[in-house]
Amino acid sequence: MKRKFESIKSRNVFAINNSYTKAPKKTFLIFSIVCLIVLIIFGFKVLDANWGELFSSFDLFVSRISDLFKWDWKDFLKPDSLGNVFFNKAMSSIFLTMLIAFSGTIIGVILAIPVSILAAGNIVQNKFINNTAKTIIAFFRTVPSFVYALIFVGYFGQTNLTVTIVLAIFTFSITSKIFFERIEHINTRIFISQQATGAGKFRAFRTAVVPQISNHITSATFYALETNIRYISVIGGVTKFGIGRMIDSSIEYDEWGRVGFLLTLLILTVVFLEVLIYFVKNYILLDRDFILDQKDQKKYNNLIKQISKLNNVNFYIKFILQKDLNESLIEAKNNKDNEKVLLIKQEIKKTKHDFKQEFKNNLNKEKKEFEKFKLENINSKSWFIWDDDKKINIRRDKKYLSDFNFKVMFLKEQMIKEIEESALNEHKEYLKTLTINEVIKKNPRKWIKRVSLYLILFTIFIYSLSFISFHLESSQTIQNTNNNLLEMLKFNWASFFRASGNAPYSVLYLIFETLSIAIVGTLIGAIFAYIYGLLSSEKVVNYYVAKFFVVFTSILRSVPTYIYAIFFITLVGMGPFTATLAIAMGTIGMLTKYNREIFDEINLKIVYQLESTGLNKFQVFKYGIMPQTTSSIVSYIVYRFDINFKEVSVLGVVGAGNMGYLLNSYFSQHYFHEFGALLFGIMLFTFFVEYVSTVLRAKLNLGINPWYVDRVILFFKHKNFAVYKANEYLVFGSEKLDYSQSEAFYSYTNKEIYKKAKEISKAQKIKFNLAWYLSYIDYFKLSKEKIKDYKEAKKIYLEHNKNFNTKIKLKKVDRKNDIEIILNKKKTQIKVILDNLKNKKDELSKKEFKIQSLEVKKAVSFIKKSTKIKLESLDY
Repeated sequence: MKRKFESIKSRNVFAINNSYTKAPKKTFLIFSIVCLIVLIIFGFKVLDANWGELFSSFDLFVSRISDLFKWDWKDFLKPDSLGNVFFNKAMSSIFLTMLIAFSGTIIGVILAIPVSILAAGNIVQNKFINNTAKTIIAFFRTVPSFVYALIFVGYFGQTNLTVTIVLAIFTFSITSKIFFERIEHINTRIFISQQATGAGKFRAFRTAVVPQISNHITSATFYALETNIRYISVIGGVTKFGIGRMIDSSIEYDEWGRVGFLLTLLILTVVFLEVLIYFVKNYILLDRDFILDQKDQKKYNNLIKQISKLNNVNFYIKFILQKDLNESLIEAKNNKDNEKVLLIKQEIKKTKHDFKQEFKNNLNKEKKEFEKFKLENINSKSWFIWDDDKKINIRRDKKYLSDFNFKVMFLKEQMIKEIEESALNEHKEYLKTLTINEVIKKNPRKWIKRVSLYLILFTIFIYSLSFISFHLESSQTIQNTNNNLLEMLKFNWASFFRASGNAPYSVLYLIFETLSIAIVGTLIGAIFAYIYGLLSSEKVVNYYVAKFFVVFTSILRSVPTYIYAIFFITLVGMGPFTATLAIAMGTIGMLTKYNREIFDEINLKIVYQLESTGLNKFQVFKYGIMPQTTSSIVSYIVYRFDINFKEVSVLGVVGAGNMGYLLNSYFSQHYFHEFGALLFGIMLFTFFVEYVSTVLRAKLNLGINPWYVDRVILFFKHKNFAVYKANEYLVFGSEKLDYSQSEAFYSYTNKEIYKKAKEISKAQKIKFNLAWYLSYIDYFKLSKEKIKDYKEAKKIYLEHNKNFNTKIKLKKVDRKNDIEIILNKKKTQIKVILDNLKNKKDELSKKEFKIQSLEVKKAVSFIKKSTKIKLESLDY
């Protein structure tokens, strides 16, 4: 029965020159797809999505968008009853928002750096300290940012000090993980070698580690600043501070023109920061302007980019057919011969039109000839022509297209190679003429730029601190806040599993609802992002279509997710469906950018080869593009899902999603037992989601399983190896295959028996069970006589199967004995080492004994590790 089941479930097994292999199992893929489908189905059911209302409200949505841009400048510049001018107040609010965001960001980064260092095991080699620091980082990442605002208002009031503290904590939660992961991957050889030469840890860290992480610290700081400005409005809504308060107030009074103006200011600020970050990263951190012959090298790099992005037809027209015309055009322009310029432009236009027409005619002609050929030749094998140069079969109607694509691909590669060689030769010639004075003159800019940047950042930081109002609430208010915190720890345990007390929903329901919002929102956003990613890649569509979608999705990306939530509330009202739509929009903006970059890196040679075989566009996409991009795209989707889950609770502050809304309501209505229970549930599940996200990305990107999965896999492999080896012995009379081949051979054996049994059953018109026994007997050559009797066939099968099981038992006993030998050897080795140390104790000084003890500890550790490897080895 086991062999029959194995023969059915096993995928294709290949036997080549007495070597055996089988296709990898798809357990992870199947399990992931089943779980995802189940979660999506339940997710849609929980969300109660009202798509009809969404589409029926489209006119209202367009009207609302229109209202956002109806700016009444007279109203903006008119003083109110208190003498405040809206425009002036908006500009001062955005300025103050930026300063407070900056101060909060810097404080958060300053706090994150030491904790990240303590969490890095390659710098601080103390597991207790490492794990404590990692726990602190993880803890602050699980609490929604607006919760800090709710709590700290009780200590510092609704002031910009509260906002600064909350942003500092939020920044800490973002940057500490980034810094920690970066420090874990630095080259520690320099750090260790400097300590070995006598340098102290601090000095070694400053000279060996800081240069490797300083650029990442600056980049992460700007990233955190941009994120803080995006979400300061949510925190501002809680603390009644800055532009967040103005946006909330304008929405409350239905002044959508003011809302639009404030949002525009916020978006422009974010765009400005993105541009600033780009220049800081490229021209200060990476020193791209330090390349002495930068202008000349940039010219070559831009030309290579242009060639790479052009599709084949446009490249051939511009760089091959029009090459001489373009040179003549430049010459005519330099000579200011306007008449000749006009004639050459007309010739360029005509050349382009004529070639495109010729290209189209050739494709149509070949297609018509192939249709005629198909009618005359029914055998599909004759539809293909073998191409020795390309080493592929080309369908007759794709011959011209294939020749053209491969010809252009060769020309592109050749031209890029020539450009790179020219750039390199020019750079070499430049270096030959380079003088020391020129280098010295340029060199100081490297440190001057960095010092200037850090001085500017420090100055802005000090200046921003001057705007912070250092306010402390009354002792009674602080005491009340402390009591409230203690009340939060007295969880309403019943609310975890059912609606109880002041909790209208159980914590489990709210978590599942939040999970549903994140999954469905990520799914919807990922689908659109996939399409927009294709449409914004110049390798997939033409230049103008790509640029349009790049601009369009860049605008989508610049709008914070909670702003989308505010818009959708006007269409479908408050609730989880609104949060889902907002999450989807945020996902589209982010993932489209990543998808575009992935599609821009595809290998077009594979695509051309598939086109040559006659596959249609969908098939080319399925077999040529998807395999190159799927794992990276799925990895980014998982990463975005992790972000989305945390973001859902924040959206509840504006009424999108029940979890955040109830968390805010519980606190404001002093339902602290329910608040504590819900917050605890959020923290636990956020830990879980972040862990699952990390595991999935490790599996997708690196093929790494979590340790416990590897242990389970190893357990089953050890359990089955005796079966595989017994099967191998019964066929060959020896055991010479390694584990993977032995496993594949077992599947191959069962497949062959099953295949032959089907043939026997069909040919002799007998039951499959009898056919299986006959096929089994024939494969293992158990009888020379022809057997037709069912009982006799079964008897021979059972006798052989008995021998098979006996061999399995013997193999397991052998393995058990091997394990005992290995373990006894380990014990003996460790005992000898420890006894030697004990005997030398009286002969050695305390210092020498301590050194010897450390060496013994390392030796014992090595013996244990090597023993573990032997025990886990499958090729025994």
